[in-house]
Amino acid sequence: MGCSHMSKNKIKVEIYEGDPFTGCCGPGIASVSAVERLRKMLMERNETVRALREEFKEQIEIERQIISGRRKYDMYPPHVCKHLMVGTRVPFVLINGQVVSEGAFPSLDEFRLLIRKYLDSPHQEISGQ
Repeated sequence: MGCSHMSKNKIKVEIYEGDPFTGCCGPGIASVSAVERLRKMLMERNETVRALREEFKEQIEIERQIISGRRKYDMYPPHVCKHLMVGTRVPFVLINGQVVSEGAFPSLDEFRLLIRKYLDSPHQEISGQ
């Protein structure tokens, strides 16, 4: 069933998110509404990623990782470390190693547009920059 050339043509989508629990002084201090907002946001993000995996399952590979202020930059892969060093704002999204979004988590439709742009380009390696 598996064609080995399939995976080579998949585009790699990497999502690096800020740690949702940093900046808050601990679970006892956060207000109920803040916790609810956080829970809703995390569920929406999970839902977005699930929908993308479903929709583009033969075409993309998605990786998600939390960027924590408690970890040193060099604990991340070199290309991620480089983005953190130059101050790329989390959350940020890389497609095939290129930053396509930073400072906000894209909506499902925004993700679709970003992914389709790469799927539609004849050479999925977009160079330059």
